[in-house]
Amino acid sequence: MKCPDLIWFLWILLLQIQVAFAQVLSNGTGLVCKPFGTCEPCPEDALHEPFCQPFGNRRLMHCLPASSATTTSVLDHRPTNTHATFASDAPLPTHTAHGETLGWESCGRIVEKERADFYEFFASNLLIAVAAIAVVLARTKRLQAMQARQLAARIGLVRESPGGWSNG
Repeated sequence: MKCPDLIWFLWILLLQIQVAFAQVLSNGTGLVCKPFGTCEPCPEDALHEPFCQPFGNRRLMHCLPASSATTTSVLDHRPTNTHATFASDAPLPTHTAHGETLGWESCGRIVEKERADFYEFFASNLLIAVAAIAVVLARTKRLQAMQARQLAARIGLVRESPGGWSNG
């Protein structure tokens, strides 16, 4: 590497470190948080919490104090979050590393749940459409039978026997 290339590399590395630490310390907690696991629906009793807004889903966060977090853990490629919410009444797993704090973060929609909701919506619409078509067909058949009886009465056809129509 040439000297100017090395200087640029070190300069960019220094800027990344500064930005990472500024984000960590800007939330006032001094914690570096990493997502742990996937998004899950919030329980009914926690829906009013800020970490369950706006979609009603949450993700567990493992947070370490910024002073004990190493530079490599701050700069690795996993996403960091500085806005985890710590709720004392939210149930959290008890197995944590020394100095680690658990919290929840708000997360987006859960794809599997959204897909299931879509299929439920589609099935209910299909059921309603089939019922509506059946009602229309039954009503049409009844209306045609009523109109046929009216026409037969108007032109003088009388049904004398179950065997068929006859002129009267």
